[in-house]
Amino acid sequence: MYACWSVKGGSGTTVFASALALSLAEQHGEASIIDLCGDVPSVLGMAEPTGRGIRDWLSSPDRDTQELFNLRVSATSRLHVIPAGSATSFNDDSLEDLMSTSHSHPVVIDFGLLQPPASIRDAAHADWLVVRPCYLALRRAARLHSRPRGVVLMKEPGRALTARDVQSVVGAPVVAELTVEDGVARSVDAGLLATRLPKQLADELAVLL
Repeated sequence: MYACWSVKGGSGTTVFASALALSLAEQHGEASIIDLCGDVPSVLGMAEPTGRGIRDWLSSPDRDTQELFNLRVSATSRLHVIPAGSATSFNDDSLEDLMSTSHSHPVVIDFGLLQPPASIRDAAHADWLVVRPCYLALRRAARLHSRPRGVVLMKEPGRALTARDVQSVVGAPVVAELTVEDGVARSVDAGLLATRLPKQLADELAVLL
């Protein structure tokens, strides 16, 4: 399980999580992405799913593993999406139930601005804070009560802050640096990310696989 989250909107968490899930699906033959944020279908160029989703499952008093699997929709022949659903709130403690579900393939969770519970972060294969070298984002990261195990840095031209600065503030190593470039934005805007992952992004993601 790969937990992806951020402390500030617009950091690129959903694009990163979606691209990571696509790369894992390509490498392992199958993967899933759990969309707690609600933007994964749009990033992958899918029609907006209707019906129940992960938030509905988390808000239910009876959370059945088989039902969770039944929520999956196909983004590609290899990648499944468990969409956000319609529930507007759930008990954060219910997130721990995600660890009781077993999967035969890699699972990426896009937590968005939700900080994953310690149980998930400790048990997950990866616990990555996605952040840009932005002063405001780093101010928020500096106030975290617990540190991520790694940082994915979205590099932007013209920023004065470096990976070393980010590591110093966050208190965790930068495990990957991904370039924020126009080709990725164009691919997302055209709904082509799932079928045409930009080569530079795929190459930069390779260090995490």
